[in-house]
Amino acid sequence: MAGFWEQLLDYFTRVDDILRKFNEDYVSGNARLINKLNELIGAVTGVEPEPEPEIPYRHTPFYVEDTITAGTDVVLLVKDDPEQGLGGVGKSGFIFNESGSSLYIEIDDGKGKSKKIRIDAGETLESEKADGIWFDKVTLSCTAGTVDYRALFSR
Repeated sequence: MAGFWEQLLDYFTRVDDILRKFNEDYVSGNARLINKLNELIGAVTGVEPEPEPEIPYRHTPFYVEDTITAGTDVVLLVKDDPEQGLGGVGKSGFIFNESGSSLYIEIDDGKGKSKKIRIDAGETLESEKADGIWFDKVTLSCTAGTVDYRALFSR
């Protein structure tokens, strides 16, 4: 029976490798097309367009562990954080309220925001890829005291 599971995992690994290669080819093909269009625009207008910043596709999670104080908001830039941004929206993750009062979160998927979601002390908000929730930015706040929290997101 172990052979079946090994074959199944090998199959998914091959599919993942094919999809990763397809994504790399797609990104590099688009980069060549954009460069050619920029050259044409520069030749016609005489003005060189600003290059778009390259956001790398990361294979490590976005992670933060911190304390928030009442009256302040903390914005987690899951997609675009310059140090550990994923380069795309997070599609799974968790936020854990370790201690203190209730933690309120607002999820921004890049196209809209959720209502504030309350996470009580000791509770966790978890989301798996299958849930269909995307994390571009997450705003954290609390109304009283301080809250220790941990958050992790991945693509």
